[in-house]
Order: sequence, then structure tokens, then C-alpha cells
Amino acid sequence: MPETVKTNPYGISDFANLRNSNAYFVDRTFLFPALEQLHYQLFLRPRRFGKSLLISMMHYYYDINSADRFDELFGGTWLHEHPTDNKNKFLIMHFDFSEVRGENLAEIQQKFETNCRLTLDGFVNRYRKHITNQVADLIQKQPTFDEGFKILKENLPVKAPRIFILIDEYDNFSNRLLAQAGEQVYRELCHGTGSFKGFFAMLKAANAAITNIFLTGVSPMTLDDVTSGFNIAENISQDSRLSTLCGFTHDDIRTCLDYYAAAGQFPLDRETAFSLVTDWYDHYRFSEDNELQVINPALFFGFLRRSSVESHFPREMVDENLRTDYYKLRHLVITNGRLNGKFNALETVVAEGRVTTKLIRSFREETLTKPESFLSLLYYYGMVTIGDTSLSNVELVIPNLTMRQFISDFLRHGYADACQVNPRATELANALETMAIRGTWRPAVELAAMSLRETISARDLLDGEKTVQAALAALLAVSNVLIPHTEHNANCGFADLALAPMLTLFPEIRYGALIEVKYLSSKEKLSAVAKRKLLAEATAQLEQYAADRHLAREWRLRPDGPVTLIRLCLVFRGGELLLAQEI
Repeated sequence: MPETVKTNPYGISDFANLRNSNAYFVDRTFLFPALEQLHYQLFLRPRRFGKSLLISMMHYYYDINSADRFDELFGGTWLHEHPTDNKNKFLIMHFDFSEVRGENLAEIQQKFETNCRLTLDGFVNRYRKHITNQVADLIQKQPTFDEGFKILKENLPVKAPRIFILIDEYDNFSNRLLAQAGEQVYRELCHGTGSFKGFFAMLKAANAAITNIFLTGVSPMTLDDVTSGFNIAENISQDSRLSTLCGFTHDDIRTCLDYYAAAGQFPLDRETAFSLVTDWYDHYRFSEDNELQVINPALFFGFLRRSSVESHFPREMVDENLRTDYYKLRHLVITNGRLNGKFNALETVVAEGRVTTKLIRSFREETLTKPESFLSLLYYYGMVTIGDTSLSNVELVIPNLTMRQFISDFLRHGYADACQVNPRATELANALETMAIRGTWRPAVELAAMSLRETISARDLLDGEKTVQAALAALLAVSNVLIPHTEHNANCGFADLALAPMLTLFPEIRYGALIEVKYLSSKEKLSAVAKRKLLAEATAQLEQYAADRHLAREWRLRPDGPVTLIRLCLVFRGGELLLAQEI
């Protein structure tokens, strides 16, 4: 009989469920020996990158109670043929802090205590034969997790297996609290005598009973805040050996697409699919010493699911659940109702497409005012990733179109929240769609310029041309029909702004655009001579960029394709658009 076609694993985070449902699985178990070289480890990846599935896999592999399921769960994997000495050796205490939710500090602390208490009670019930009934009963009579855990660590029999602590999404609720309640409440949770800080101190002190701790999360910030440094866990997130531990390589993507196509469950063009998923979800690089890039696996499988169900590519590539997660971070760029210095750092990323900085492995919330800490936080959240590297600095770049949209959302919401500006998103999106189909570019440009003028007039922090370019790109990113790229590489030059036609999703598009932005200081006037000079400069630059063969092929420009290239020169003074002219 032919093998049953593997199911799509989208949304599955339990390893046993994944294996028992015959779901598609990319084997990374050959990396487990590298994971065993340290006893206390912190592994960070952006949201929805497969961290929970990794933790679940480790649970079943190291759990002494799962020994009789080893063949069932790990059959066919590298680890099944090369088991380590630690296979099914430990008592597993598995915390999942994604379940800790609340609207304020008191509620968060209460839910945190409940979560820890339930985890401890579940641990005791699973491992009674290793603990003794007397100790187990005494633990469960204690009113708090702290008191119960203290009894466990002091009375674990010498000959009993040691405890392996797994903590999934260790910083989930602290990040949520920071977003919802602000910096002061976050500090109360993580500093002083807070229960969260006490929890980590307790784990550190129990090293006779606990031999291994593995935490996953998004950033190192919370752990640094609660422990005053990485003194209970080594951050292995940039280990070159582990750069593909979560995430799929290009070979993985093609293999998966080929598999479902051969099974008759993916009838669409695979090269187009590959192009779409790499453009929108790929290009994450997690080690300065390993250039291999990976794609977000959850977003990839979500794309496959939607494409298969509808029998066409999704016209909206951004996962709305992920957008909601990132939307909560907009508080980072506003202080007391005003845009702060972190907003300027974000504008630099958008305007220049990259920024050179030090990648900080350990930082506290109070240091986010420093550009290198804030940019490093953006790296951990997946909004930027590693580009080129040097001896002491790293170039951080926007990895894909999804993150470019999210960063643009950050900027637009910052303008709306702090500057009280209406970005006119719906009107602008409609105008951009009309521009893409009919080539009528002026309504879109003038709507964006109107919002930009209102924004800049309300700004406390202003950096001239960079601010204009970043704001313009963010405002024009309201539609996925024309995709804005700043400093777009074309024919040995860099166009200030490119509006790339998204033909793979919208083949009816007939126009794309290259835009040169010229900026005058507040004292300069646009005289006839100055106008001629600026237009001459823009014309020369745009002609150079338009002659790029790669651009013509990618955008399917005339005469060989259906797309007409619009070439625009925009001249600004402050936030005022003085001239908009097609070249």
C-alpha cells in the first residue's frame, strides 16, 4: 500500500501529537548532542519559530517515563539511530509560561503562582515512584509553589533520577505586561522581591536536585532583569551549530514543496511558491559565524495550508495572528505620548534598509534607551536579522517583506499615536491599487505627502532627509500590491524608493515605480535654477536604475513584459512636498 500522505503540521506544538498524526517533520535531532554540552541554556528565537515543538521533543526524549515510547516517537530520526547517554534519564518539570495571562501585576503574579503550582503537582503525580509517597503528599499539602519546591529539592532521594527543567516562552507574560502596563509595572515584576525573580533564584539554588535547565523565549532582556546577568543560563542562541535548530533552509522548503506536489496536494507552481515564501518569511540568519539563512516554519506551513485549501496563492501574505503579536510592541517607541530616540533608530532601518551596530547578547529593560540595546531587541524579535559582519560590529537588515510591513506599521502607528496624525491608510491603499493598475500616481503621492507634512510638523525629533524617506516608505506600505523598498539596489546604484509590483499575487498589475527623493533645508528655495538641477540629477539617476537588467526581468518591464515603469522625482522642504514630477 502507498504511504499515507503526511499531514500539514501547522499549529501543532506537541511532538507526540505531531508524530501520531503522521505530520510532516524535518529532522533536526542530530543537533541534540550539541545541546547536551551545557547544563543551563537559554535558546531564543522570534515568535512562532517552533520553540514549543523543540521543548516538547526534548521532554519526550529526556523523560524517564517516556522510555517505552522511544521507538514510537523517534523512529526514523537521526537520534533514534544515535541515542545519547541522556536518553530517558531525567525527571522532567515542564513549565509553559505562555499560559500565564493577566491585565495587571497582581493578576499576572496570581496566574504565575497557579501555573507553577499546577506544574509541580503534575510533576509529583507523574514521578511518585521516584519521590516516595510521603514526600509527594507533603509537597502537595504546601500552600505555595515555593514551599512545595523547597521540600522536593531537599527530599529527592539520592538514588532518584535528577530533575531537568524545561521552560517554554519564559518571557511571554513579562513582555505582555511591559506592553500593556508599562515599564514601571514590568520592573516591579522583575526586580526587588517579586515572585518571578524569586523563581529563578530558587532554581539556581537547587543545583543538587536540578542538573539541567533549558529555557526558550524571544529576548534575553527579562532573564537579565530577573537574574542581574546570565548567571543561571548560557545564551546559545547565536551558536553557529544551532542556527538551523528551529527554521527551514532553502533545501527544506524545496523538498517539502516537491513532496506535496508529488502527492497531488500542491498543484500550484513550485518556483512561484518558493519565491513568495522566501520573499515574505525567509532570510533569518542567527549566527555571525554561519551564513546559512532559515525561514519561519509556522508561516511557511500556514502558507501551504491556505494555498492548498483555496487552490491559489493567498492574496494576503501576512499572518494576522503574528501581526497582532507585533502590534503590541508599539509602546517601545513612545514615551509620555512622544516619539523617543528609539523611533529614530527605527526610521534609520527603514530609510537605509540596514544599520550597523553591536549585537548585544545581554541587556536590561532600562538600557533600551541605548541604540545598540534597542536594535538588538529588534533582532531578537525577528524584525531585523544579521547581514554583513565585521570584527566588532554587525549589520542588521530587514529580513523579509512581512517584517518590512510590521516595521512600517510601527512607524505609522507612532505617527498616529504621538503626532495625532491620520495616516489615511484606507484611502492610500486604494490610491496605490489604482496607481498599480492605471498608472495614475499623483493621488497616492499627494495623500502620502499630506500625512507626511502633518507628521513632521508635530515631530520633536527630526533628521531631515532620512525622516522624510522613512515616513514616505512607511506610509506607502499600506498595500501589498506595490511593495516599497528603500535604497533599492539597481545597476550599481541605490534608488531612494522603489514601489515593486507584486506580480506573483496580482498578475493584473501594470505599473511599478522608482522614486528619487530630493530634500531642501528650511532656508533653501526651489528656484528655477535649483529645480532644473534637481531634475537633471534625478533624471540621470533614474535612467541609470531603469537600465538594470535584473530589475527589468524581476518586474517584467516593457518591452518584454506587461509592466510600465513610472519614474518620479519628489522634492521636499521639511515635510512639504514642493515638486512631484514624472521623468
